[in-house]
Amino acid sequence: MTRIPLELPLKLLLALLTLAATAAPCTLAQESARARAQRSLPAPFFQSVSALAADPNSPGIPDGPLFNKALEGLAKGVPLDRLMPAIEALAGRLGDARSALGPTAAIPLLVAGADALQKGLPADALRSLDSDETRSATAVLVLTELHEAGVPTDRALAVLREATSQRTREDRILDIPADVRRLIRDGRPPSDAADQVRRGLRAGRGNGDVGPPVPPGSDPTSDRASSGRTRGG
Repeated sequence: MTRIPLELPLKLLLALLTLAATAAPCTLAQESARARAQRSLPAPFFQSVSALAADPNSPGIPDGPLFNKALEGLAKGVPLDRLMPAIEALAGRLGDARSALGPTAAIPLLVAGADALQKGLPADALRSLDSDETRSATAVLVLTELHEAGVPTDRALAVLREATSQRTREDRILDIPADVRRLIRDGRPPSDAADQVRRGLRAGRGNGDVGPPVPPGSDPTSDRASSGRTRGG
């Protein structure tokens, strides 16, 4: 069976997250998700979804992703009594993402943050995205993929910060999880794999050329291990 490269689904997922957050189907490109939902959903159900975004206890939740979720469920024939809990859960995650990412976070970033929380990424990891470059849907998507690969949050954040400090292109940033997983398949522990990719970025090789495995003891696998050690020329 032919394996689908990880890079392609990851990049497609970023596009789909952005689409789910902001866009409408091509035939209704000028119509908002709210307008489509009001036209398509039963009135009481529409009002229930609308109330989630207007809840004063969860300020700043965008209604577009909620209505898109409702429309998706309706198109798939999901019963309304099963669909509403899923929308409520999404609203809760969007609220948590808003709390972690702040009031100025754009909708695609919030949607990516909500997806990350659903997959088990700690909210503190989202709060740790402390620069404009790391506060993006791309960065959150990569952070989530690294978390799912078993990379500790601090190591994953270090890789992201290295990539942004090196002004790595977005398409190469999206390749980072694939490089880490490749090293893991070759026998590297997740932490070491992430560190090796970070060193490749720092050395200017780009994350697509992480170099050969580092022999144990010949190079530190963390910044802590390198403290107090003098590098040779």
